[in-house]
Amino acid sequence: MNGCPKCGAEVRGRPNFCPACGSSLTYDGGGDDPLIGRTIGGSFTIETLVGEGAMGRVYQAEQIQLRKKVALKVLRSNLVSDETVVKRFEREALAASRLNHPNCISIFGFGREDDGDLLWMAMEFIQGRDLGVIIAEDSPLPTQRVVNIMSQVCEALDEAHSANIIHRDLKPANIVCFDHRRTKDFVKVLDFGIAKITDPGEDYQPLTRDGIVCGTPAYMSPEQVQGFELDNRSDLFSLGIILYQTLTGQLPFFAESAVEVATKIVIEDPVPPSKMRSDWSYPPELEAVVLRLLSKKKEDRYRNAIKVKEDLEKCLDTLRARRDASLDLNPDELAELMADADEQVEGAATLQLSSDMIAKAMAAEALAKPAAQAAPARPAAAPAAAAAPAPAPQPAARQAEPRPGSAPLPRMMTGPTTAFREEAPEERSSNTGMMVGVGVAILAALGAGAWWFFMQ
Repeated sequence: MNGCPKCGAEVRGRPNFCPACGSSLTYDGGGDDPLIGRTIGGSFTIETLVGEGAMGRVYQAEQIQLRKKVALKVLRSNLVSDETVVKRFEREALAASRLNHPNCISIFGFGREDDGDLLWMAMEFIQGRDLGVIIAEDSPLPTQRVVNIMSQVCEALDEAHSANIIHRDLKPANIVCFDHRRTKDFVKVLDFGIAKITDPGEDYQPLTRDGIVCGTPAYMSPEQVQGFELDNRSDLFSLGIILYQTLTGQLPFFAESAVEVATKIVIEDPVPPSKMRSDWSYPPELEAVVLRLLSKKKEDRYRNAIKVKEDLEKCLDTLRARRDASLDLNPDELAELMADADEQVEGAATLQLSSDMIAKAMAAEALAKPAAQAAPARPAAAPAAAAAPAPAPQPAARQAEPRPGSAPLPRMMTGPTTAFREEAPEERSSNTGMMVGVGVAILAALGAGAWWFFMQ
């Protein structure tokens, strides 16, 4: 069993693509690169090789006049004679040039060199990690981080779909994240090489015949696998696969061959993320978005990418309203916390956890600090019990006794994938009494000072 050189995922058999990130596994380059140091198009000096795929290589280059770093994509020389590949390369430049959005890659130029034997495309140079690498290195990702990344992908897709462009090859390798000023995980969607333009002009020529499948098998929609007519909802199915992989670290449809993967995409329903990865706990609202995106019938999916973004953001709003613990704890920590409970929690049941169990989870994140430092500032809200849905009838939950001498901590109410916090009544009354006492002391001090002043 080998590993993908790009994302490190295990690869079974000898596929020509990585089932995790979709990168090519077939090319074995080597030797000196004659393009290093060469100036292309009279404007771009190639500095170093930064990546490669089945169709070409990507270099870091400098725009001479502006001294600006750019990425230069060069088509492989053995593919220049393939007219379909050349047209697809040109199509990528055309599709990307139509887009004007911060989350979409920008194209600076396109041209030919060496009597047409060298095709190049200049674009933004992005220094970051693609989502496949992030999933492999950082999982499990906190809920807020997942929503932040996926919302930006939705924005990029909406821009493309509004320009009548279907990406057709959306996968983690084509989603790059980097830190931009004060923004963490700023997203760029790349590689419109096999994009389909749905409002072709008079000179438009389709690059695939009817019934021909084009894309990365692990991330295709059922209609794409079967060679049917595509619309924007095909990209949304691919987005569902990516979101599923982000929540579980695994693909919903996996097999050792592309044909088997395609078959599963068409006929098999995905295992819900919460069952696929029970050691990670994500909110059920997030899982609902995933499963709707992965509907076999495109009519059952979201209408557009903005509706997906709205539901993702509603998910966060719901978590904040019920003070869900998944906003403060990582998915693996929350799952471990619930696994330590005395009783198994199912369905809509809730369970009150002891201070010891909460302290254990908080200590893992270095959150076991005085309450004034540990608790993040939150706006006043109604008691969590009123915000949360009513639990189903069940036996009374038990609360373990805290250890002698342990400091009281906020109680946490939790279900299989949800949890919220509330202050204990005795804590609220104690805090109120302390504030009243301090107020009385201040008034007494002011009165004594006034008496002393008038007696002088």
